[in-house]
Amino acid sequence: MARPSMGMNDPGDGPPRTTVSTDSVMNAKFNRPPTRDDWVDRARLVGQLDEAIQLPVTLVSAPAGYGKTTLISQWLAATRNPRAAWVSLDPGDNDPGRLWRHLSVALERVGCTVPPDVGDITDAATGEIMTGVLPRMLSALSAMPDDIVILLDDFHVLRAPAVRDQVEVLIRNLPPQAHLVICTRADPGLRLGRLRASGRLAEIRAVDLNFTLDEAATLLSRVDVELSRESLVRLVDRTEGWPAGLYLATLSLAGRNDPEEFVRQFSGGNRFVVDYLTEEVLARHSEEIREFIVSMSVLDRFSAPLCDYVRGSTGSAAILAHLERSNLFLVPLDDERHWYRFHHLFAAVARIELEFEGAERAQALHSRAFDWFRDQGHIDEAVKHALAAGRPADAAVLARENWLSYVDTDRVATVEGWLEAIESRSVADDPAAAVTAAWMAALSGQEEKLNKLLTELEEFRDVGPLPDGARSVESAIAMIRAQFGYGGPVDMAAAAQRAVELETDTSSPYYGLAQAALGHSAYVQGDLELASSVLAKAYSNAAAPVFVQVLSLAAGSLVDAEQGEPDRSREHAELAMELVVDRGLGDMPQVSLAWTALGLAQAAAGKLDDAMMTLNRGLELRRRIPTQDPWGNIHHLLGTARVAAAAGLLITAGDLLTDLGTRMDRYDEGMRAMRARLAAVQELLRERVEAPGPGAPLTDRELDVLRMLQGPLSLGDIARELFLSANTVKTHAHAIYRKLGAHSRDEAVRTARRNRLI
Repeated sequence: MARPSMGMNDPGDGPPRTTVSTDSVMNAKFNRPPTRDDWVDRARLVGQLDEAIQLPVTLVSAPAGYGKTTLISQWLAATRNPRAAWVSLDPGDNDPGRLWRHLSVALERVGCTVPPDVGDITDAATGEIMTGVLPRMLSALSAMPDDIVILLDDFHVLRAPAVRDQVEVLIRNLPPQAHLVICTRADPGLRLGRLRASGRLAEIRAVDLNFTLDEAATLLSRVDVELSRESLVRLVDRTEGWPAGLYLATLSLAGRNDPEEFVRQFSGGNRFVVDYLTEEVLARHSEEIREFIVSMSVLDRFSAPLCDYVRGSTGSAAILAHLERSNLFLVPLDDERHWYRFHHLFAAVARIELEFEGAERAQALHSRAFDWFRDQGHIDEAVKHALAAGRPADAAVLARENWLSYVDTDRVATVEGWLEAIESRSVADDPAAAVTAAWMAALSGQEEKLNKLLTELEEFRDVGPLPDGARSVESAIAMIRAQFGYGGPVDMAAAAQRAVELETDTSSPYYGLAQAALGHSAYVQGDLELASSVLAKAYSNAAAPVFVQVLSLAAGSLVDAEQGEPDRSREHAELAMELVVDRGLGDMPQVSLAWTALGLAQAAAGKLDDAMMTLNRGLELRRRIPTQDPWGNIHHLLGTARVAAAAGLLITAGDLLTDLGTRMDRYDEGMRAMRARLAAVQELLRERVEAPGPGAPLTDRELDVLRMLQGPLSLGDIARELFLSANTVKTHAHAIYRKLGAHSRDEAVRTARRNRLI
């Protein structure tokens, strides 16, 4: 006899998809649930949703087993809304970059044109989601010609405050044609009071989702069970209308000769209903089916090949087909029926059954799941199962091998989560793990922790090669010191030189990283020729991580500007920003030098307003992690102060220079070029404050420029000689002409000689 289905949380058919490249495991997150003929029609609630969707936000909140997802599926089928962007959330979506990447994919699939820098978000750090990602996503929603619905299922798994804050921004700024539906087991922790008070929030709660007598009777009729009115009322009363409880009861009633007696014996609250009826459901299936259900409860998602591997047997495809036909809480996650999951409640109870078999059984299953996901390249899932299997060392190996690729796709938060979950071991026991921890400490601006790790690692300099591809611990230490430069210009340059000597394999991602670090350190100390040639090696290296290519192009743009090559400077800045946009890296503080370079290039072209907007975005991103990468902060403050002064934002420029001075005062050696750059901006600000007219005295820096104007050097050559940018020298030249009442270079020199200034 066919089993009935309430369709709780059953996924399935949806509108035609656009082609989006996503992981096969994750692909199921975006498929809306299909309707099924044997579902109980809940027309009253579908009508309620039709009214609710006229408001910006609809909250469907009820505990597990209330058919929330099923209701949304029925509503979508009834309304035939062609634009419903569905995302089934999981705990991994607490990584902000991951969440918004998934939502952008869901939107793209229903025809919402999302800008590339949003659609290709790759995880995680949260820096510029508020200021970059969300505004672009809202703009894309505003451009939609008709209504679009965003559905976030299982919202209760989102616990990260940053993620909830970002969802609130989305809610507050939804355009009129966009509607958000939140399905959750518990109230979502959002500040919805104002929406509720202003009549902009619709709510469907457990009391609304409870089955009525008629709906319960329909459910029973699907398995040819008829109860007297009295027994039906008793059954609904005992389950409190809870759809999952009624469904479990229906499974147990099917085929019984004494349904009335069963109902009379039936008692207990929801928890006891689950315990009792699940035992009945499992007990009435073969040992093979029961073993399959209990074993697969360790998996959030599963396919037949994965099930075969974890169970160490064959035949899983046939079992899955049987379970789907039986409607036994199996949820297909894609249209091809390759991937499935159990209903959350059913999986939870099956895991309780698994616990009775002992921890060793569960660990063995998790261990095999780890092996499968690792071999398939699904690192997130593999790490999770390794930890559950009691194999932290294997989880640590994956973290060590893959941290760089995750950082390069803005998944810093994911890697940090791995490291927190993995059992820490001493540096002596696992130097490679300590190297990974050192990189993450540097990326998160934890200088004290970083210094401690680097000191401890010195004893293990000869260990290598490392799992992440670095040649040795010594090489990793050198690259970290060179890349982040906490020790100052001299230490940074020495470390960069050593990294270049060690990382000579052009197919390694660390070749480009070492070259980029050397090029940057050369720029800091004013060796523009070396900086230009080495940075070119970094950004042209195909194996270099994307963030290294961005940094190399951006630093190269700064070098070009000081070499008097504005067109090349602009080209490199724009290439850096294209990479940021194309790879969705706008949230990464470690690529904010791209904003610096682009802003300065815009200023050089006379677009001061655009330049300040660009630089302010970069400044906001920098301030997310103010202690990270001191040199990126220094370059950005210096460039922003220069443009602010040129734009007449004198108070802003002064504040920026004060902050900059504090940061630069930390370092003494190797600072000649940087202090010359700082002095030039300070002089520019003084000029703007004093606003001198003709006849005003020349400043010391203007006199330096004036003396060099006597010779054949171009303004770009003069800039290189004085460690200034070409734009700064050009500004000084204009000030000299104005003060001397001259209209050309030759006239300024003649006037200066007459007045015995040179």
